[in-house]
Amino acid sequence: MPAEQPSVRPLALESTRRQFLTTEDILARLGGCCGQEVRKGVLLADDVGLGKTTVAALVAWVFASAGEKRSVRILAPNDVMVRRWETELKSHVELLKQCATNLLDIDAKRIKSAANNLTVGSIQVVKHSHAGNGKTLQCDLLIVDEAHRAKGDQTTFSKELNKQSRKAKRVLILTATPFSIHLAELNRMLTLVGAGHAHSAVKSFSLALDRLNNAPPTRQADVAAKSLIDKAAKAINAIQKQVVRHSIDDLPNERASLGACEEWKLADTHASADELELLLRMDRLLRIGKSVGMDTGATNDARFHVGWQHLDETLADLVEPINALGEPNKSLMGTHVRHINKLRKKLLKEVGPHSKMLAVALEVIATVGKGEKVVIFCHHIATAQELTLCLAGKVPPMSPTTKLNATVWKTAWQQVFEKLDAAKQNPTLRDTFINWLTSDLICAQTQSWFSSNPRSGAALVKALTEQRARNHPKETIAKAALSLFQELLKSKSGKGVLREAANYPELMPGTSGKKTTGRVLGVCEPKVNAALFMRNNQPDTVIQVFGSPFGPDVLVVTDKLSEGIDLHNYCRHLIHYELDASPIRTVQRNGRIRRVQSWAAVTGEKIRYAYPAFGGTRDQRLVEIMKKRVATFSLLLGGVQDFDDSEIDMTSAADEKWRSAVVQQAQKQLKKEGARLVAQKP
Repeated sequence: MPAEQPSVRPLALESTRRQFLTTEDILARLGGCCGQEVRKGVLLADDVGLGKTTVAALVAWVFASAGEKRSVRILAPNDVMVRRWETELKSHVELLKQCATNLLDIDAKRIKSAANNLTVGSIQVVKHSHAGNGKTLQCDLLIVDEAHRAKGDQTTFSKELNKQSRKAKRVLILTATPFSIHLAELNRMLTLVGAGHAHSAVKSFSLALDRLNNAPPTRQADVAAKSLIDKAAKAINAIQKQVVRHSIDDLPNERASLGACEEWKLADTHASADELELLLRMDRLLRIGKSVGMDTGATNDARFHVGWQHLDETLADLVEPINALGEPNKSLMGTHVRHINKLRKKLLKEVGPHSKMLAVALEVIATVGKGEKVVIFCHHIATAQELTLCLAGKVPPMSPTTKLNATVWKTAWQQVFEKLDAAKQNPTLRDTFINWLTSDLICAQTQSWFSSNPRSGAALVKALTEQRARNHPKETIAKAALSLFQELLKSKSGKGVLREAANYPELMPGTSGKKTTGRVLGVCEPKVNAALFMRNNQPDTVIQVFGSPFGPDVLVVTDKLSEGIDLHNYCRHLIHYELDASPIRTVQRNGRIRRVQSWAAVTGEKIRYAYPAFGGTRDQRLVEIMKKRVATFSLLLGGVQDFDDSEIDMTSAADEKWRSAVVQQAQKQLKKEGARLVAQKP
């Protein structure tokens, strides 16, 4: 049998061309060559999914390897991102050896961790906290990833970055779209890259955005549009030499490799009279509590509108303080508690889960039934936990129907792995992985991709090596399994999970058991039924498995996985079950599945984003506002502000209509102005 080699997705030509052009432009700006003046630094602010990490990794290798070798230090926000950076840097080694022969001694061994000293010609990847721990940032090139996380000028990281940036000869900052950052943060970053002169123009445009988003519509829409365009043009003039930015809308030749998008409109869910009464009584109860000095937390808490777990927990915490009150407050609050409990029992009996959760579960069942994967984002841990439990109880299990027993399956997989060097070198981990491949869910998934059920071991091997995983146009089931195994071995935490899974199989995502079918997995801190949740501390294994055709069909996550994580390889469906107040967070989430060579691009299907709302409640209003702001996010260079509770209640439909009219009139010119920030050929 010919050896199956793990698949490597081909490079997308136009995206690769643009990434190399961007790299060349940044190097010219930092080096003062090709007619460019020497600059202290550059701020790279491409839209999510366009490969900022790839560009920065190429810049890092050139700095470390060209001519007089120089030192590079990369600051990443967390351990997951540190590992991703190390992987990205290593992925370019062989390619650069072949096509960049002028670079000297490129070797993965030159990538250093925090435990090593930064030396000439090496690249050190450390967390943001490296700066906060009093460590030096001295280097020839300092790369700061996800710099917009340095919130506030009083954080230790911000202070050290500002104080020590002069010790770095050059600075490359990777951040979100510029104006999604608070004005103070953006101006600090511009100072770091030597663009302090732009502060005034940036402030002026930022104030114009503030007026657009917050001020009542006192001007004609065309007048406001002209003012907005004028201030945008002046801001872009001021930052153009230090800022590089590409919007997906500026790259028509790359859209095919990113995948087209559409809104996934889920079935409407409207709050019933009982549900509205429950929410109103809970709000009233908490307001009374506040008036008598109780610490009740938020009154109209957003979590009350998307699930019942937090409401139940809040109510339980109030019982003892209410009993300690004097009259008449004790009786008044007690009456509300009794009515709330009565309503909860009635809803539990008649509906079961929260109505919004139930509606989403039905849509998810239909989607995974078609062989698709779904990722669902929540803002709060309690909501993610409750939703995971709801989905796990609704998504039907998958069971293998093949007459071939587990021994035949294991033998077939062993033949697939027999010529893989990594498997020969790690026989125990290989056997653990094969045990996972032959577990109920994974076996059932694999069988569902066969055109017919194999009747012998030889036929099974043939099917594994010839049939496509989830109807992938190129990747066979065997190639996908080999690739996933090697990815797990590359990750320290992935390798650790494989070791522990020999005794605790449930550590591998997708493992079914008495409490779970393996089809639904929540990545959040578990309180109950831990088999449904990620139990290892690092999410690498979950991300790698979800990025394969195998394992959980549904992934419920919080915003900890909204940045720097790839979930696009086999997933094109994303649900914003619970929204954060920041449009940048929503855009970041969307970028998890809209990336170069996404599943949508590979299959020719569309990426689908869903914004389900609980009709008749504040959740519906929040969703309406968010969708409008996300729609104008790129056009306004990210300048769409977060919103708070008062805005949800006070923003009128007329105000929103005026804002839409302003943006619509300014649209063509704003797009033209924004396009001036794209990389230039030196």
